Amino acid sequence: MPTIMKTILRRVGQEKGQAIVLFVGIFTIIAVVGAIVIDFGVWYSERRGAQTDSDLVSLAGAFELFDSASTFADVDAATQISAVDNGIDPVADLQNLSVWSLEFPDGFEADPDYCHNPANHDPNGRLNAVVLDVNHDSRSFFAEIFGLAAPDIGAHACARAGSLRSTTGLRPWTVSMYNTPCFDWIDDGDGVKEVDEDRFIPQFGEDCIFRLESPSSQVGSIRLGDDPGDDCNETGGGAAKYRENIVEGSDAVCEIGELIDTEPGLNVGPTLTALAELLAGEGECDTENGNLDGIDQFDESFEGTSGIVGPDAIFAARDCATPRGIHIIVLAEFEGTGFDTQPIEGFAAFFLTQCEATDNDGNIIEIREKCDFTGSLGSSFQIRGFFMRTVELEGAIGAFDEFGTNVIRLAE
Repeated sequence: MPTIMKTILRRVGQEKGQAIVLFVGIFTIIAVVGAIVIDFGVWYSERRGAQTDSDLVSLAGAFELFDSASTFADVDAATQISAVDNGIDPVADLQNLSVWSLEFPDGFEADPDYCHNPANHDPNGRLNAVVLDVNHDSRSFFAEIFGLAAPDIGAHACARAGSLRSTTGLRPWTVSMYNTPCFDWIDDGDGVKEVDEDRFIPQFGEDCIFRLESPSSQVGSIRLGDDPGDDCNETGGGAAKYRENIVEGSDAVCEIGELIDTEPGLNVGPTLTALAELLAGEGECDTENGNLDGIDQFDESFEGTSGIVGPDAIFAARDCATPRGIHIIVLAEFEGTGFDTQPIEGFAAFFLTQCEATDNDGNIIEIREKCDFTGSLGSSFQIRGFFMRTVELEGAIGAFDEFGTNVIRLAE
């Protein structure tokens, strides 16, 4: 028995020593893996931070491209200011800035190097893309102990600037850029109005009046689809759909180049009824930012996005929604005496200030900021407001046009 007990005790002691060795080995492996995981987590976080920084800086640069006269120096200055504001060293960390004109064809997103390939740059086109890199200093807590150096941390960014290509929430109205006095015509020199050769620019910030008489060669109504998935140019529906789209905005998506059927004149009765209902629901911007008079004034609803004042100022919606800010479809020209079909040229942002009743000579006899007239006005009703340059947060981006609905998006 003593011999057996000694053998058992000796073997137990041997296994205890092996367990200690095994435990130390496992602990070492866990420590090494844990240390490396910590460093990899730090590097991943820094990589995401670099991407966020590069996105922000590139968007700041792209904003400068809304001005067609902007140069590389203007964009460079904007990106450096943004870099400093975001804690980035504009000399050491902000690199490889390029300002290009790119076409952005369908499917360009499938090419991760599209923005960075000089072969895609059009040297004669309008500048519309900002391409840059941001580098971050990386750190290593434990990896270097095991011979792993901290990697270079950096991110690419490509921000695109342009105009609104397609959108939803439209009111069922269109304006002829050829015929309205609210647009400036800049002739190419031949004295003939040509959509492909001449320029037609809204008189931003200037008083604009749309006479709602029938027929009219300046403005017209259109039958937009009212439900998601509907065609933009939806037939049928009559006055009920027309009024619904004034009050709620159409849920159909309309795109530049799409054909629209027009009906000159704005159906005065249904338009007046729907406008009164639309503006009866205003007041959010007045409550958030205004004088509590129940009317969303322009400065209560929109704010400038830079220090620019006057017609070149660009505005963005404040932290509220107002029914007075609408988009109007721009067409070239339509017949004033009947129906017509025209392609959409673009979208213009318009701020509605008031409605006015006039006599047969065009003299104003009554003004209603909420368009809540009583009784029948016949065809003596007009809308007053002004076009504005805006930064749009929704809708698809396309090539620059003259109509002031500016968009910036990350292209990668």
